[in-house]
Amino acid sequence: MTGYEKIAILLTELGSEATEKILHILKLSPAEMNKISKQILSLGAYNPRNLFHVQRETAVLEEVRKYGEMRGIYREVAPQDGGFLMVDDKIEALKREIPKTPEDVANVLRGWLDS
Repeated sequence: MTGYEKIAILLTELGSEATEKILHILKLSPAEMNKISKQILSLGAYNPRNLFHVQRETAVLEEVRKYGEMRGIYREVAPQDGGFLMVDDKIEALKREIPKTPEDVANVLRGWLDS
């Protein structure tokens, strides 16, 4: 997956408010914005029953989570009932946390653009 594909997937997951903050911090060139826009359009509609779509989304969010854990930004919190977090629960928790640290997310995206 290219950096632009990863960015497109992540931004579509985060929603407009978080996306605007992150893009403002990144200060992308018009050419970079154009590439991201094209990638977003090429993704098409997300289908949670499509295994490819789910795996692609999970891979991108997992990469962001690992980056955040390595830098002490995010940490996994055990559920209050002492059980285990399911993958869907982890993804939803991460999507709630990401908008709180747009600068850190922008750093991940910049790394994807540079790779």
